[in-house]
Amino acid sequence: MMSKAIDEKTQSIVKQCRSIPRDAIENLPNYKKLEFISAMQPTGFCDIYLVLAIAFGLLGIFTASIPYFGIARFLHYSYDKAFGIDIYREECLAPKLEFLIDTFRPVTSCDICRNITEIERVSRITREEFEAKYAYTNRPVIVTDAMNDWLALEEFDFKFFKRLYRTNSSALRAVEEKCQFFPYKNKNEFETLGDVFEMDLNRAYMIDEDYQPWYVGWSNCDYSTAYLLRQYYSRPYFLPERSESSKLDWIFMGTPGLGAHMHIDNVDLPSWQAQVRGRKQWTLRPVPECHFVCQEFSFTVEPGEIIVLNTNTWYHKTFVASEDEISITIGSEFD
Repeated sequence: MMSKAIDEKTQSIVKQCRSIPRDAIENLPNYKKLEFISAMQPTGFCDIYLVLAIAFGLLGIFTASIPYFGIARFLHYSYDKAFGIDIYREECLAPKLEFLIDTFRPVTSCDICRNITEIERVSRITREEFEAKYAYTNRPVIVTDAMNDWLALEEFDFKFFKRLYRTNSSALRAVEEKCQFFPYKNKNEFETLGDVFEMDLNRAYMIDEDYQPWYVGWSNCDYSTAYLLRQYYSRPYFLPERSESSKLDWIFMGTPGLGAHMHIDNVDLPSWQAQVRGRKQWTLRPVPECHFVCQEFSFTVEPGEIIVLNTNTWYHKTFVASEDEISITIGSEFD
């Protein structure tokens, strides 16, 4: 009924306007707008047909390629190019999309970062004081005297880990089959941890002036390797007595100029990271919902210091700030 009434009204207006000259109609305020809309309609239909043609063309290429390459080879090539995932090495083929993790993470209280403009450095702190002020409050802190008796300060270097993760060793197989490996900006040359330890020692130790910087990280989920590593370091004295450290070790190593990009983690617990060699600059940034309450700040962790941080609630990035020494960091989570 409504469309019929509009049609009748339109016809009435047309009959009344037959005596109006064309020049007068073209000078009406909305004539140009109507002319533009009318001209756009056919183009819209053409755009739709063009999109459909491209979509069906790509679908045809997709289906035609499968018999030619084989389904396994086709999937291997597609995942490698689209997501950088090797389907023969990864246990999970779903790409880890950080922006989705960030989008759906729980809202964080801004009390964890309110009025914090720099990181505190403490020493000789009791377990009770650490538990009350830092352990479970998400407040970052650096402990300066928790590594004084660690053999790692003398023994951990590139050659040590090269021997530990030698070719065909159980330690290396565990990382490549079950643990996580992060090549960061060197992903085009380091597909596995084994590739890292095939590196020329001149590059590893920055002997050549034109060496190419490198930085990697990995988790150690092999219990026998974890047992060996923990002969070189002990449980930090300040952790609460009833707290247990994870059996998983995290190791980060690399040369000046590189580090981890700004990100937030999706792990179970807060963690500590011990700076065994070199110096590392950290930048902490509050979560977006606290942007107007808290502020970003940076600091440097020196050799022999341990940073305690909940990487699930603070965005963070790192940068190796040493001048002539590689950075080696080892750490673990605690509950």
